[in-house]
Amino acid sequence: MKIALVCNDGSPIGVTPPDIYERGVGGAELAMMSLMETLARRGHEVTVYNDNRFTKDFGGVTYGHRNNFNPMEPRDAIIIYRSPNPLVGTRHGAKRVVWWSCDQYTIGSFAALAGRVDAIVCISDFHRNYFETIYGIAKERVTVIDLGVRKQDYPAKPPERILNRLIFMSIPDRGLKELKPIYDLMRAEIPDLSLTITSDYRLWGVNANNMQHRLFWAGTPGVEFLGAVPRRELCRLQMQADMMVYPCTYEELFCLSVAEAQVAGAFPITPNVAALSTTNEWGIQIPGVPSAPDFATQVASRAIDLLTTERNFLDQSREKMMVLAAKRFDWDRIAAQWEAVLSGEKPT
Repeated sequence: MKIALVCNDGSPIGVTPPDIYERGVGGAELAMMSLMETLARRGHEVTVYNDNRFTKDFGGVTYGHRNNFNPMEPRDAIIIYRSPNPLVGTRHGAKRVVWWSCDQYTIGSFAALAGRVDAIVCISDFHRNYFETIYGIAKERVTVIDLGVRKQDYPAKPPERILNRLIFMSIPDRGLKELKPIYDLMRAEIPDLSLTITSDYRLWGVNANNMQHRLFWAGTPGVEFLGAVPRRELCRLQMQADMMVYPCTYEELFCLSVAEAQVAGAFPITPNVAALSTTNEWGIQIPGVPSAPDFATQVASRAIDLLTTERNFLDQSREKMMVLAAKRFDWDRIAAQWEAVLSGEKPT
């Protein structure tokens, strides 16, 4: 198929594949570039139009400036990425127009856009239900397709896993403060417990904006606050981690970091809220929200048991998780579902 993906102005900040391994990118941008790369590898002609300043091929995908997008050019499919886009009106040369949403809201009218596309792709059941509740978009119009994990970024020979090492790898404002009482309770029982903290807003093209979090954790024994790290370093840290404890305070629509944790073997413990209830398929889900009075105690108690008296169960569960997650979050499996949507068929 001949496929064009069109980004709105400023989204996703002119990223191209080298940014994955250089300055870093957000989860939605990582997913977009990974899917386009996979579709190209599977034989499709793929062009991404965003606000980068040049036209160049990367991994079989052509990246060009959105100002050069011609909606009337004959194509099999146009993908409107994330937000309503004035470049794709009711007149175009594509057989199908598909809207790929990764957000609760960006700009423009989501309800209006839904009425003028042939198909809508959301990234979780929670996301699809949100669209029906907030925008009145019937669930029957929406196809749910996972985001995938770039398994090629993980070393073939994994590093040795560090016993009792935790990792936090989401935007700090999504639960890092709430992790502190959990960590303190856990370390009181597990003296060699350690924590690596990665990620900050530099992945979104702005300042790190994490100084308040660094100060909050300053002096805490066993904690290494790295902030955003290069992609391959992040993958190594994920594979070294024993567990990912994520007291998420945000309504995740998918949560790529939890998908990556399962592939890498950093056993995730999360609330059972929003899309975490489906993305965290093989980890542990704790009922409730991090603001509940007993939530920190519940999480810490379960994590301590897994790292001590239930260590055999943890290691066996991790082994199973890594195999099944690698299959579920495989980009080729996901691309096959996209091929069905783009050609007007029902994904299997």
